[in-house]
Amino acid sequence: MKLYVTPHLTTGNNRMRFLADLALFVEVANTRNFSRAAAALGIPTSTLSRRISALERDLGFPLIHRSTRAFKLTDAGQACYEQSKALVAEASRIQEDVAGIASRASGRIRVGVPFDLAQTLFIPLFARHISEQPGTSIEVLSITSHPNLLNDSLDLAIMVSHQLRLPDSSFSSRRIGTFARRLFASERYCIVHKRLQHPEELTEHSCLCLVHGQPLNQWELRRDRDHRTIKVQGAATANSVGMLAKLASEAMGIALLPDFLAAHPGFGAGLVRLLPEWEGTPAHVFAVTPSEMQVPRVRKLVTFLKENFDAALNDL
Repeated sequence: MKLYVTPHLTTGNNRMRFLADLALFVEVANTRNFSRAAAALGIPTSTLSRRISALERDLGFPLIHRSTRAFKLTDAGQACYEQSKALVAEASRIQEDVAGIASRASGRIRVGVPFDLAQTLFIPLFARHISEQPGTSIEVLSITSHPNLLNDSLDLAIMVSHQLRLPDSSFSSRRIGTFARRLFASERYCIVHKRLQHPEELTEHSCLCLVHGQPLNQWELRRDRDHRTIKVQGAATANSVGMLAKLASEAMGIALLPDFLAAHPGFGAGLVRLLPEWEGTPAHVFAVTPSEMQVPRVRKLVTFLKENFDAALNDL
């Protein structure tokens, strides 16, 4: 049986995702078990199943029989496996060869990080990683929002989302940590304006909103099982949480911020917490790479960041 790839898979990010998904499929076919394959790949079983389903949609036919308890490839799946395993093996060999060359050279990693997170959390983490990994160097670039890793030639990007998964699935992502967001304002703002006693009163205040395409002015607040969604507006917006902290420090209004930015002298400079029983939707931090097939130096850095994120956060 001959397999033909649909034309839309032959360009850009789709091609890279298609090749990565083929590698995942080969691992599933090798182990003949989704759970074992997911464990070997270091990803959740649900993620692996979703990627295989996406591959089947791209190809236009099923690869695995799902109506029986026993693992069995379809005829098309067997043909795909036979043609793909040599390609994946060659890709792995190339990866190992290039990784070997890179480890003998500079070992540089280009990392994109939002400026406020770099200043507070990630510069200390990068410094420690370099001290523990001789021969590795890191080029840190300031980014906003969600960059295109391929266009910007980034090996790794740190991105933040209020969802457990990034909405853009064209790149590989791994959640490395989470931080809470709470309501803060300056003492000067609190003196001049009416005291905030209930979430609904936010509509009477100037609220500083993050911009991601458009202002995120629907604030979700939680107190135990009590959830409220408040539509807010204010005197200023910004596309950086660090800039929101600076605006709040200038008595421009109330902002949803992580504790470490509210307290940092370069950002919030000691803002006052409001409605202490309430919290905003937590922010999840992701390490994003162009492909699941990472060179060892990038894989080591991502693992280091995940293992040390919580401790670094607690040290702030």
